[in-house]
Amino acid sequence: MRTSRHTQPTRAVRETKEPATQNYEQALRACESAAGRIKSAGVELTQCWTDLCHEISAGASTTELLRKRAWCNVLELRLKEQAHALEDARHDVDAVWEEMMLAARGRELFNRYLKKNTGETFTASENLPLLVRTATALAVAHRVRRSSRNRPAP
Repeated sequence: MRTSRHTQPTRAVRETKEPATQNYEQALRACESAAGRIKSAGVELTQCWTDLCHEISAGASTTELLRKRAWCNVLELRLKEQAHALEDARHDVDAVWEEMMLAARGRELFNRYLKKNTGETFTASENLPLLVRTATALAVAHRVRRSSRNRPAP
């Protein structure tokens, strides 16, 4: 049975839980929360419009109708704000998903590297810093590209 010298350094790399997975869970929770807020805002707006219709048919005063209509407008603005928040949350989920895919590609590259070098005499720790720097550079380039997409146009 052949033993590999690089098990110790690579075990630490493999056992670390990726922050991208935790970020994805948080982003999904934020997205679900935003969807719940938009749903409740829609229900509240529908109820306000229904109340306004009942007051119109009951012959309420003009002042009361204007007040109710203004409140409906406020609720419409809140609904639009919630819709924008949901859109931002969905973009965050997409961005974290891309990070997770990048991490998966990095792991796959790392595993291929280890499989390729298992029969060779040098240890993986000799080339591990180079591999880590490459993966880090890819992640930074990905973040820069993503942040440039989110920047508003001048």
